[in-house]
Amino acid sequence: MRFDGKRAVVTGGASGIGEAICRRIAEEGGAVAILDIDMPNAERVARTIPRSIAVHGDVADSASVDKVFAEIAQKLGGVEILVNNAGAPDTETAEALQIRAKEVAEAKTGADETPMDMTSKMTDHQWHRELGIYLHGTFYCCRAALRLMLPKKQGSIVNISSIHGIAGGTGLAHYSAAKAGILGFTRALAKEVTPMGVRVNAVTPGYIQTPATDKFMPAAFRASIERTVPVRRLGTSEEVAALVAFLAADESSFITGETISPDGGWLTT
Repeated sequence: MRFDGKRAVVTGGASGIGEAICRRIAEEGGAVAILDIDMPNAERVARTIPRSIAVHGDVADSASVDKVFAEIAQKLGGVEILVNNAGAPDTETAEALQIRAKEVAEAKTGADETPMDMTSKMTDHQWHRELGIYLHGTFYCCRAALRLMLPKKQGSIVNISSIHGIAGGTGLAHYSAAKAGILGFTRALAKEVTPMGVRVNAVTPGYIQTPATDKFMPAAFRASIERTVPVRRLGTSEEVAALVAFLAADESSFITGETISPDGGWLTT
């Protein structure tokens, strides 16, 4: 199996895309540390995955990250794979999607009655929270993982960004900025550490069906996505996990510094 003897850390592994990634790596023989602040769900996943452990950590807190990676290194004996997937659905995202659904409906009639007006109302806390979880968290975890990978000159890092990091998400300036930052960070880091044996790539999922999208995505907006995306549906967590597993595995040893987008053709529309 492709991950026999490999040890992985998956942040945000307690549900959705992260859970699917944990399961895929474990199915292919890897040992997995499920890093999340949601310990009940992380422990639930760990109970159903062989060679896995649930560990509590806040990726937006550098001290927490350093502590949890030391714990993981002690329990698993090392880390060869890191997947930075942690995230946090928020009220602004839900509001922006609701407004977008109204804008889509109004566009059919030529009306223009619902202003987005999200950034002018955004608080410092909301802005810093998104950058803290997504961009700072990716940096903190990469830094901690590299301290374990570089001495062995072996490792693969996969950073989960978003189509909105490429195209920008209407009403999601904070999220888009954080996800775009991940892409620049990925390219720079790949140039730095690939000569030392550690590859770094990014994945930019499109609209994926997860518990979070089921909760926050309005039916009208989902229907508009399914009509316009070339594959005519949302993606699945398992499809993203399959790509992440490929990038983490030795089969992709000539791929580094790349951004790959499982989005059903969304970026082409």
